[in-house]
Amino acid sequence: MNSKPYIFLDIDGVLATSHQYYINPKKWDDEYHRYRYDIKCVKVFNEILEKTNPVIILSSDWKLNYDIEMLNKIFEINSINTIVTDITPNFWGTKFKSIAQLEDCRAYEILKYVENNEIENWLAIDDLDLSPWLSEEHFIRTPRANEGIKQSGIKNKILNILLN
Repeated sequence: MNSKPYIFLDIDGVLATSHQYYINPKKWDDEYHRYRYDIKCVKVFNEILEKTNPVIILSSDWKLNYDIEMLNKIFEINSINTIVTDITPNFWGTKFKSIAQLEDCRAYEILKYVENNEIENWLAIDDLDLSPWLSEEHFIRTPRANEGIKQSGIKNKILNILLN
């Protein structure tokens, strides 16, 4: 069993808030710069990284469009102090096909990864409601699209789960 902390990370609604969704992509100079994260969310995330030193597994739909190398370039440009180590398996379009099944799919992909890799200490951070499938000891929701991970109390909840 692997006891190092793992974070299953969503991007939109966690690191990129609704303020970033509406920026004109033509404003940026290159491919990577159009994917700006919220600076305050990055600060909070980096504080979590510093205290927990987790393995980052991308569970976000971004995995459908970008490989790990490009994701890590986007992390670097946004001053994230870690790298994406891996991505969850993709069951979208095969086992899950309806937008109504998006949350089911995300939770299933995370649980499959946890099972296949025998992970004990893990947490999923997502703006989707995965609580029907993931217990509160393994899931933090960032329900406010304009705040993401910087929402009051979220950082402490994450640290309490990963450090205990």
